[in-house]
Amino acid sequence: MTTSWTCPKCKRRFTRTNQRHACGTGNRAEVLRNRPSELVDLYNALETFAKSLGPVEVVTRERYVLLRSHRIFADLVVMSDALRIAIHLSRKVDHRLFIKIGSDRKHVTHVAKLHKMEDFNAMKPFLREAYEYSISSRRA
Repeated sequence: MTTSWTCPKCKRRFTRTNQRHACGTGNRAEVLRNRPSELVDLYNALETFAKSLGPVEVVTRERYVLLRSHRIFADLVVMSDALRIAIHLSRKVDHRLFIKIGSDRKHVTHVAKLHKMEDFNAMKPFLREAYEYSISSRRA
């Protein structure tokens, strides 16, 4: 990661000076507490896959999870029966699992609810694309 600023309090690194953030990366056990084992397994598979893509920082707060390389490429809400995932791509993609698609000048966000491993497997190519987009110079 090209670092222009490191928070003096939590030591996290950012590409923008004085990046607004909550210090620390949280506790993954907190977001998974009291969740069904199937959902915990799904989350573990997703986190393992994300980390296999390259350097990824996982930031958790309550029931929210951010997956970040140079920038956030996906974020999750851990629900009682599903993982709600928002994947940030450079383009709009149609897929049966996307329940909402929104865009701004920087990226197109695709939202899906993952209930089972099959759902997650269908999202892997999009997560890989989002990761690659997050580390590319096109988003600078």
